[in-house]
Amino acid sequence: MKHKNLYFLKLGGSVITHQNIENSADMLEISRLLKEVKSGIGDFDLVLGHGSGSFGHIASNRYNLAAGFTNIQSRIGTSIAQDVHAKLHRIVIERMLDFKMLPSSFAPSNCALTKKGKIISWNLGPIKQSLDLGFIPVTYGDIILDREKGVSDLSTEEVFRFLGQKLRPSKIIVGTNIDGLYTGDPNLNKDAELVREVNRGNIKKVLKFAGGSRKIDTTGGMRSKLLSLYETSRVSGAECYIVNAKKKNRVYDILRGKKGDWTRICY
Repeated sequence: MKHKNLYFLKLGGSVITHQNIENSADMLEISRLLKEVKSGIGDFDLVLGHGSGSFGHIASNRYNLAAGFTNIQSRIGTSIAQDVHAKLHRIVIERMLDFKMLPSSFAPSNCALTKKGKIISWNLGPIKQSLDLGFIPVTYGDIILDREKGVSDLSTEEVFRFLGQKLRPSKIIVGTNIDGLYTGDPNLNKDAELVREVNRGNIKKVLKFAGGSRKIDTTGGMRSKLLSLYETSRVSGAECYIVNAKKKNRVYDILRGKKGDWTRICY
């Protein structure tokens, strides 16, 4: 079923947590972003996702869960990482309730299965019905069971890729802490330019300078985001965006269809 004006929005872990302080949510940023989102509810249906930042990524890195189930420590690491992912999720859900939004929680570790890090099964009936009833399904990157690796460190982008193919949103927005993709690292190269659009004509060129993450990010960083969003656009037909959610009203503007400084990705 295709919902009219169905959007996916990710609130990145680099935005909603203090990256250098373990298990520390940035409540001011979470509140500001939810206010921007709430202002548009009614004009579109929404699936909201969020990253894990200093909650999940630090725990996943500590136990090397990106490599899968490799030793006995992977077992306790999986349990710990799932728990801290869920703690941040509860913070987001509770703040949504404070703003009288209508979240419906979906933990990937409870309903999805992967193979080599790619989702191969997920019963989407509950998500579809929650949308039909006017809820906002809320999901996140998680540690889930994997058919070959034992466990997988699942990114929100991979969640969106799978859901996008099934639910067919018209717009997918990934909010992070930079304006979008650049021709170099803007923190190191003052001449780096923002790439405003990625498509079939320039994807190979853009991939040459799309790097990983300078922070701890066990799900692959910016290059991984680009590849996942490009594939998502291919299988879903959605317009995908990478936007700086740290800047006031950027998320509001992109939800409202305004033009601005971000990267649009389309197949």
